[in-house]
Amino acid sequence: MLDTTDEALCGMIRDRDQAAFSVLYDRYRNQIYGYSLKLCGSPEVALDTVQEVFMKIWQRHEALDPSRPLKAYLFRSARNYVFDYLRKAVHDEKFRKRFLQTFEEGFGASDHQLYTKQLEELRMNAISRLPAQRQLIYKMSKVEGLSNQEIADRLGISVNTVRDQLVKASRFVRAYLHRHADIAMLLAAFNILLPA
Repeated sequence: MLDTTDEALCGMIRDRDQAAFSVLYDRYRNQIYGYSLKLCGSPEVALDTVQEVFMKIWQRHEALDPSRPLKAYLFRSARNYVFDYLRKAVHDEKFRKRFLQTFEEGFGASDHQLYTKQLEELRMNAISRLPAQRQLIYKMSKVEGLSNQEIADRLGISVNTVRDQLVKASRFVRAYLHRHADIAMLLAAFNILLPA
């Protein structure tokens, strides 16, 4: 049975053949583990991923389609599990500290530049979401370096209006970055771990 094709194993697993399931598990568990470990950097999560992927295969045996590539399905399931885990875990402070420590130990200065680039893209995205006048005032102040008085003179508005718009814009940008900074960290890490 060890030389049985994935398609044949898939058909047998649909019929709840435990021996076929064991062969499939032995055939792919190390590959799924290695792939998951590369994605998340955590041996515990990689082990959980292997268990989850194969548990779902067994539980959803009737939905298996022998005409579709089983190996691709396994790897896609592993990737989805890891990404879902990271999406949920990124809000856990203990996880974030451990992930950042792993990130900093495992990657060099150019990788930190990638993270900084991701954050800058997020900041520009936040700025683009501001109302038109607030966006203009914010850019004139933060990008062009103009004083509140210079902005007021150029736009023909009061200094108090400029100050008020800057406070509101800064508050929005900070909140936006706070909500999305973890995503930037993950994107940077995934871009490093999964080069194009």
